Amino acid sequence: MKRLVMIGSAIAALAWGSVAAYASTATVTTASPWAYACSHTTFGTATATATDPGATCAHGTTGNIGYCKDAEGQPVADTPGAVAAAFASAKLTLTKEGPTCDDMSAGATVKGLTTLTAASWDLGEGSYCQAGAPRLNVVTSDGDTHFFGCAANNVGGHVSFNLTAAGDGNTALAVDRRGIVGKTVTSIDIVQDETGTAILMNLKFTGTAAVTATPTPTAAPTATPTATPTTPTLATTGGGMPLWPMIGLLLAALGLAGFAIRRRTA
Repeated sequence: MKRLVMIGSAIAALAWGSVAAYASTATVTTASPWAYACSHTTFGTATATATDPGATCAHGTTGNIGYCKDAEGQPVADTPGAVAAAFASAKLTLTKEGPTCDDMSAGATVKGLTTLTAASWDLGEGSYCQAGAPRLNVVTSDGDTHFFGCAANNVGGHVSFNLTAAGDGNTALAVDRRGIVGKTVTSIDIVQDETGTAILMNLKFTGTAAVTATPTPTAAPTATPTATPTTPTLATTGGGMPLWPMIGLLLAALGLAGFAIRRRTA
């Protein structure tokens, strides 16, 4: 019997673990747009934009000078541009108008996952898709940043990312630190930092759902009852029956009662 109980407990634990694992899996199909220019990021609910950084990020001179450099490594003037990110009708559009060398990018953040086991999207007609952009930037809990480019994972307009070490574009990492399989992720971003427009549809990111703590309900403050005002009453000083006649009547009544009792006992 004891053995049967142990087997039953093991089966129950396995079933519960399966349910818990299933319940923790989620697929995210949305992203929050942002636009970055010169160390400043603008976040938008549906649309985010940023202008050319030249006016606020010039290299010691005036004019439209971004981060582009000449052959000697000196900053040079470039064409003013802008970056924009928008998510509408299940479609993410990321645009960078200025030169790729400018310190500007459009992107979007994927929220709600603590691991990433699969990621994919479809490219809209004429969408930009090259080796470096649009790409996935995934930061893991060990502080490493992992890159997964568009072109290497594009098959006929459908981009399905290889998230293993072999698909990780950050070659500065040691081989055993590449890839995000089995790792906790702290951020997932789609980045367009090359000149062009990326049109991404059918976004799909699957992994472990982030657990949101349920806030402890706060009791509403109890209102202090307001005392009902009463009309002040003055003490009565006169009027009514005097006190001594009342005492006399009371004594008379007691006397009659005593007389009646004596007659009955006589």
